Amino acid sequence: MQVTEWYSIKALTIPSSWVALLSSFVLTGLLLWILYRKEIATIFSDAVLQLILIWKFSVIVTDFSMVIKHPLTILYFNGGMMGLILGILFMWVSLWNKLRQRGLKEEDLQAVFVSIILCSSFYQILMAVLNDAALWQKVLTITSFACWIMLALWKRKANLIWHNQLLLLFLCTYVLIATLQPLGIWQLSVLVTAMLVLFNIFLQSRRVQS
Repeated sequence: MQVTEWYSIKALTIPSSWVALLSSFVLTGLLLWILYRKEIATIFSDAVLQLILIWKFSVIVTDFSMVIKHPLTILYFNGGMMGLILGILFMWVSLWNKLRQRGLKEEDLQAVFVSIILCSSFYQILMAVLNDAALWQKVLTITSFACWIMLALWKRKANLIWHNQLLLLFLCTYVLIATLQPLGIWQLSVLVTAMLVLFNIFLQSRRVQS
């Protein structure tokens, strides 16, 4: 969905995409807390915090000259697409180390599967709610991703093969719906979702090998 709404918090103006992203993290974290142990929810929360911090402060790397001239720009800007990709890659490494130390438990991998679908789906639903678009685009987005949320919760204890297949189908659905939205498939969220699906497939392949 295209960002059409912005919100002001004192001197800070934030786009609706930030609101949708942070809200999706919170909602997913709460559901993980309910569905799994506190420890798993904490691992998710730590990973999200690392992602946000690296994405936010990567502007120091991506636009070093501007930060040197105007240090306060750190408060108002982020690392953009490159910063987000760096944050996701760092999150990958951090999650991989933590899950490997825990023995790649099946419950942990189930939580990863659930969190990918919940985060991506909540984000799309909230973007549809918060921004302007054609009514049919909003209805299609909200209905489709609400169904995926229910499916993920229903199949969260399925075997790993099922999870891989469902995630690939989820990615196909995501791409299809994105093509019908104003920005098309050239949305950063499509790339992020694809990266998360690949990470899940990597985790499950390592568990099979172990």
